Amino acid sequence: MKNILRFAFILFFVNLIAASVLAGTYNLTKFRIEEQERLAQEYALKQVMPEEIGDRLELATKDGAVKYWKVFKQDSAQVRGYVFIAKKYGYSSVIETMVGMKKDGTITGIRVLSQSETPGLGAKITEPDFIKQFVNRDINALELSKNNIHAVTGATISSRALLGSVKSSGMEMLNNKNE
Repeated sequence: MKNILRFAFILFFVNLIAASVLAGTYNLTKFRIEEQERLAQEYALKQVMPEEIGDRLELATKDGAVKYWKVFKQDSAQVRGYVFIAKKYGYSSVIETMVGMKKDGTITGIRVLSQSETPGLGAKITEPDFIKQFVNRDINALELSKNNIHAVTGATISSRALLGSVKSSGMEMLNNKNE
């Protein structure tokens, strides 16, 4: 009985030290990680919305959360487009995508912000050959087919998830843009 208590105490102590080191590391790196995520999001914003369409972004929030960005030309009050984040579960992870869209529903650009799909298969949804299929397409006409968007071979679930999230979020954006 004495040995069991001694081993339990040692195990508790080792776990306490490991948890403390992990918590300390998290607290030290938390702000750097958040800053890197913010910079990645700013970079993606510039990639999905060309400057000729709009060069000024206005954040639209609801209950303190980012809903989307409205895109304007510098000296104009007229909305020229929208940028929003679409999310959907793929084969093995949530695929988070930033999408730029003109006011008429034409996609200006897509950037995958995060995904953990299978390397070499589902992760190919981030490659330029797949992403460029969406550019200059009407959000209403998106579908996986020979004449429209070609799925990544061996990663149909990931391809469908990305396409589905972009289409449903884009349609919702067009239907609710006057909120």
